[in-house]
Amino acid sequence: MNSAFESPYVPEEVSPWWLKGLAIFMALISIFMLLSVASGVLTPMFVDRLMPEDFEEIEPYPEDGTDEEKAEWTENDEFWDDMLEYMDEMMGLLKFQAFHSGILAIIGLFSVPVLWRGDRDLGIKLVGAWIGVNLLGGMGLMWMLSRSGLLVPEFTTGRDTDEWEASVELMEPFYLLMGWGQIIVCNICFVGILGLVASKSKPPTRLMSAPIADDTAPPQS
Repeated sequence: MNSAFESPYVPEEVSPWWLKGLAIFMALISIFMLLSVASGVLTPMFVDRLMPEDFEEIEPYPEDGTDEEKAEWTENDEFWDDMLEYMDEMMGLLKFQAFHSGILAIIGLFSVPVLWRGDRDLGIKLVGAWIGVNLLGGMGLMWMLSRSGLLVPEFTTGRDTDEWEASVELMEPFYLLMGWGQIIVCNICFVGILGLVASKSKPPTRLMSAPIADDTAPPQS
């Protein structure tokens, strides 16, 4: 007669602070995103209110000035118009960034209570969606910057010269490389944090030990 028994292996309980810590992290990021939304909305308003649209509001045209003074004023007026055009395009990008940050803030704030109460599956999915939206928005912003030529403004002093063209050829790829590198590195870090929390917060699995035979039992005939 054989006797056997099974002893369950009970692993250590998972600490709830992995999900709560991620909730705190998402809350801090969401606050930062809300500040980005406020900046993207308020900055264009202040720029429109404070920056004059006509250079003559800053410096009147020298009616009685010399030809050199008039030529200098005309050059400054063209510079001002180019700068206003550049600022308008930049304000458009700020509005796009505000919209993008608003979506991230909504997803992030929604994930905070989900993670805090320990809903692991939904919380991880929300954070994963947050990372996806963050990556796509960053790529879209860099594409817009590279397409519009806003990385290196052409209205700065020294334009249309060999020195300026040479500096643009060096600066623009450098800024693009820095921008894309920042997007990739940041999102890799976010994925790493999410992967760590997902691994550490995985529910434990109970394992049953194999049956143990009773060696003292007499053999059956």
